[in-house]
Amino acid sequence: MTADVGCSEFPYPRDAPDLREKPRTPTTLNIVYENGNPQMHPEPKRRTFSLASGQTCLLVPIRNDLIRNYYLLAFPIEQGQPSASEVTEMLNLGVGHAQSLAGQLLGDPDAFTILYSGYSARREKGWHVHIVLLGNRWRKAWLYAVLAGKNLAQAFGLRKDDAPRITHDP
Repeated sequence: MTADVGCSEFPYPRDAPDLREKPRTPTTLNIVYENGNPQMHPEPKRRTFSLASGQTCLLVPIRNDLIRNYYLLAFPIEQGQPSASEVTEMLNLGVGHAQSLAGQLLGDPDAFTILYSGYSARREKGWHVHIVLLGNRWRKAWLYAVLAGKNLAQAFGLRKDDAPRITHDP
């Protein structure tokens, strides 16, 4: 069996225009396991939550080619800094939604990692929590390798600091 490896204009199949990966949108379908059977479901969309204080927070899917199933739970910067009780409520909300998303998308409600950086260690202004759904510990190792590589490249000036690519609802 032979494979088409490209042509002179596109020497590698990945370079051919029709084979390039399309940007992920909120209508992308994910395989979700229900009772051990794969099912197709729409990707979760941006959600807004009201906190007990009356302030809001957003759960936003982030498009990242190296880290799949990546979400940000953010306290909108225009609301200022959250109070201690709002931080606690958002952390609890983040864990709850991480469990729900991991159960829905991966079939395992405990397959997630939560990352939170204190104010002095953050790249982005504003309070936020990173939620990454992981299928196994090798994906966790991959996550940490990607984050370490990104931060080292930025520290040595080899990579510009960029904002996360937030998936916008249509």
